[in-house]
Amino acid sequence: MRSISVHVHGADEAEADGLTRQLRSELLELEVDSVDFDDKRTPPEHSKGLDPGAVTTLVVAVSSSPVLVELARALRDWITRATDRRITLTAPDGRTLEITGARTRADHRVIETFLDQPEDPDDTEDRP
Repeated sequence: MRSISVHVHGADEAEADGLTRQLRSELLELEVDSVDFDDKRTPPEHSKGLDPGAVTTLVVAVSSSPVLVELARALRDWITRATDRRITLTAPDGRTLEITGARTRADHRVIETFLDQPEDPDDTEDRP
């Protein structure tokens, strides 16, 4: 199983929070293993919690290459609904790819290639 981090950018934290929750809802409809909020920050002492900006990153776990292709298509479709949308994908090895709604239609293959690269170059599981 591999995990991809998806950070959703917004004009402000409240907008990013709403977009992140919308994207999560759509990704849960796919055959992914899980879609969790990623919050590595700790709330300040004596606070009631974190601000909405704390939930602008999702961790999507997938266990097969066909699901990675499905994930790439879903991300492309979601982001192209508005030209001002922007997400950053981060692979477990630290590679990142920023995608904007303004140019994603032409970059579908770039997204697929990014998601389909193995975490470990010697990892050939699920590959022909």
